[in-house]
Amino acid sequence: MSVKGNDLNEDIYVGLELPLTYGNYGFFNRTKTALQQASSNIKSLLLTNKGERLGNPTFGTNLLSIAFEQENTDIESRVEEEIRSSMIEFLPFVNIVNINQEFSSTNKNKYNVNIRFSLNVDTTTEADLNLDLSNYTGELAKDPHDVTGIF
Repeated sequence: MSVKGNDLNEDIYVGLELPLTYGNYGFFNRTKTALQQASSNIKSLLLTNKGERLGNPTFGTNLLSIAFEQENTDIESRVEEEIRSSMIEFLPFVNIVNINQEFSSTNKNKYNVNIRFSLNVDTTTEADLNLDLSNYTGELAKDPHDVTGIF
């Protein structure tokens, strides 16, 4: 069955939504369409620091360190290049239509990235993914060089 056929069939789930949480209809929230699954995969890729994934040290990006380093000259182009290069390497079936970035005018620590994308199998259907890099509180937000609390 084709990707569009799977997306239209109410009884077929494409994958699991990340982060893994208890869902309304079972142990994990599931995605029903290829675009929903791609969105979850993109979020997982972009919010994983390089070197963080066991067995695949090149998986992920350095977005959080780029976005919040002290001397952030030309940050927009560096963030866009980091997103595009990681997506080409790990999610080549995703077409990036547009990347918009915005720093808050009232809070210099608030940084949002919006990615508009489509899939190679259906370039007419697009979706948006919003990432608030300043509000991410998971393991990825910690400084990888901070060794406090390890011992």
